[in-house]
Amino acid sequence: MVGLTGKSIIDKMSDRLGRLEVAKNIATSDDAGVPYATAEELEQMTDEERFEAWFNWRVKAIMPYHKEAVMKFYNISDEEYDRRTLEGDESIYLPQPNNKFEPTGYMERVAHVLSLSWQELQEKFKSGELKHLVAAGPNNAETGGWSDEDGHVF
Repeated sequence: MVGLTGKSIIDKMSDRLGRLEVAKNIATSDDAGVPYATAEELEQMTDEERFEAWFNWRVKAIMPYHKEAVMKFYNISDEEYDRRTLEGDESIYLPQPNNKFEPTGYMERVAHVLSLSWQELQEKFKSGELKHLVAAGPNNAETGGWSDEDGHVF
């Protein structure tokens, strides 16, 4: 964030979040659809396709601002955020409840860091290029908070 003060970053985020909230309100009114699809597109989508469209939209439209907020909150660099996200580091989650951001998932953060769509992310998990981590809870001393889908501890 070279050249941006803390206040200008917050102002920029607040403006963007305000625009997203307006877009969300417009999109959910009447039959306009949602931010990631029109009402007509939604009717033609399966539940899985809706989820994938929502996921891809959220990764592109929300996660850049979430990342910016995490970096500012924890005073970490872009590179450190990316590294810790890919390691499944739960210590850089934004505290909840948060009036600006809903909780985010490991897959959303990883997809954003790697610029992947839902399908591309799933292909990386299937090929073994990425470990599909699942949060086991912050108080789980046995696993340290992370395991894969098969229960292998990390």
